Amino acid sequence: MYKDRLILTRRAWLFMATAFIIGCAAVGPDYEAPPDTAAAAWHTGLSRGETPASTVTQDLARWWANLDDPVLSEVMLQALAGNLDLKSAAARIQEARAARGISGAARYPTLDLAAGATRSRSSENTGGGKVRDLYTAGFDAGWELDVFGGVRRSLEAAEADVQASMADLDDVLVTLTAEVGLNYVEARTFQARLAVADANLAVQEETFDLIQARYAAGLSNELALQQARYNLESTRSQIPGLQTGLAAAQNRLAVLTGRNPGQLHRQLAEPRPVPVI
Repeated sequence: MYKDRLILTRRAWLFMATAFIIGCAAVGPDYEAPPDTAAAAWHTGLSRGETPASTVTQDLARWWANLDDPVLSEVMLQALAGNLDLKSAAARIQEARAARGISGAARYPTLDLAAGATRSRSSENTGGGKVRDLYTAGFDAGWELDVFGGVRRSLEAAEADVQASMADLDDVLVTLTAEVGLNYVEARTFQARLAVADANLAVQEETFDLIQARYAAGLSNELALQQARYNLESTRSQIPGLQTGLAAAQNRLAVLTGRNPGQLHRQLAEPRPVPVI
C-alpha cells in the first residue's frame, strides 16, 4: 500500500515538473515589435476646425459615399465583390488560418486507426477451392510533450502569419478603392472633355461654313478661311485621343471589377459630372 502511494506521489511530482517546464521553457526570445517611427501628426494642419480625433472610421472605410455618385458606388461594390487580387488576398488569409490550425494540432495527442480486409481462394486441385477472409485492425496513439516550446513558437508564428495576411488584405482594399476612384474620375473627365470638344467642333464647323461662304462671295480673304479650317481640324484631331483615353479608363475599371475589358462600357456610357466632395 505504501509502495503504491509512493509511486503515485512520484508520478504526480513528475507531471507537475513537466507542466512547469512546458509552461516556462521556450525556444528563442519573445517577439518584440520594432519601434514606431511615424510622426504623431501630419505636417500640415487641418482646416475648418477639424481634428484627427473627429475622423470616423466608418466614413473612411466608405469614403466614396461622400461623393454622392450612385454609379461610382455601384462600380466600387462590383470591384469589392469581383476583384481577383482581393480574392487572392482573402484566400491567403484562409491558407494562413489553416496553417495555424495545423500548428495548433501539434499540442494534442494524435490517434491513428488502420483497418484492412483480404480474401483468398485456394486452388481447386490442391486446396479444394476454399475461400478465406482475413480482417486486420490497428490502433495507435502518441503525444509529444512540448518541453522546449517549439510547438508554441510555431503556433505564435502561424498567428503572426494570419495577422500579416489580414494586413495585406487591408492594403489591397485601400489600393483597390483608390484605383477605382481614380479611374472613375478619369472616365468622367474624358466624357466632359469630349462634350466640350464636340460643342467646339459644332461651333467651328458653323464658323468655317460662314467664312467659306463669305470667301466665295469675296467678302473675306483666304487667310481667314485657312485659319478657320486650322481651328476646325485641330479640334477634330483631339477627339480620337479623348475617345481612346475614355475607353482605356473604362477598360481599367472593368479589369478592377474582375471583368474583361469592354464589359463596363454600357454601364458608364451615360455621361455624368465629375464627382466632387
